[in-house]
Amino acid sequence: MTTSRRKAREIVLQALYEQDLAGHNAEDVLKRLLTENPQTEENVEFIFRLTNAVVKHKDLLDENIRQFASAWPVEQLSYIDRNVLRLAIFEIIHENDVPVKVAINEAVELAKSFGGNSSARFINGVLSSVSKALADTANQREE
Repeated sequence: MTTSRRKAREIVLQALYEQDLAGHNAEDVLKRLLTENPQTEENVEFIFRLTNAVVKHKDLLDENIRQFASAWPVEQLSYIDRNVLRLAIFEIIHENDVPVKVAINEAVELAKSFGGNSSARFINGVLSSVSKALADTANQREE
């Protein structure tokens, strides 16, 4: 069963994908997607906030992808993988109410649903590296 937040993340991913692939305005895409897939008011706020944040911080998120998936140029990643990573990295770094393991799991599920055969494994590996680096940084601050 698809959770409410998972469906919201699917809509965010679809908007990011369409913007990345076709250059369409993400907010316009969201409006269309939300007409086709009505959501609760809470989810609509979550969807717009998350989409706008990922779009706004795309360059910084891509730098994170370059750092943690250095063997894979961001521009050569599939549109789905690239946007799943952007979304998840944003959630891991900036969404304090989303546990890291949940953000990773949600990203892996998105990759399974929308990505290629090896997408889920790739996404999991990159995000595990991001998570470990954040944990290492937090531990260094505590010392």
